[in-house]
Amino acid sequence: MKVSKSEEYGLRLVMSLATDGGQLAIRELAEREGLPEATVAKVIGRLRRAELVEAVRGRHGGYPLSRPAESVTLAEVVAAFDDALVITDFCRRMTPGDADCVRAGSCTLRPVWRGLTAVIGDFLSRITVADLISGSVGAAPAFVPISKFNAQGSVS
Repeated sequence: MKVSKSEEYGLRLVMSLATDGGQLAIRELAEREGLPEATVAKVIGRLRRAELVEAVRGRHGGYPLSRPAESVTLAEVVAAFDDALVITDFCRRMTPGDADCVRAGSCTLRPVWRGLTAVIGDFLSRITVADLISGSVGAAPAFVPISKFNAQGSVS
């Protein structure tokens, strides 16, 4: 799994909004997180499109979370920036010139990448922003042998 800067910034901003319990302006968020205002504005825009934060206009405007921190998962925040939690173009990167992989029909690695995606997605969907703030993030899920994953990446 590769976490982008935008995803990390998104998580930090969501946690900052949840910690404050109210709404903060772009300037306030930028100061708290030590980020440029333009970067914060871009990240907040992605979070708004994902309906994780709202915009409140006016003199006392700002950006509050759209739902309580107890109901916002890390998977949702990460998905606001990219819906692929692990590298999904592995097969394409292994073949020159965008050709179809010669092992596409008999690939034994594809279920590994799909299984890894399922495990990461499940783990992140069980952690809320409130869990992060309170420090009550649980341990990683128990290991599931690759043989338990079907072709779609789900546990069978």
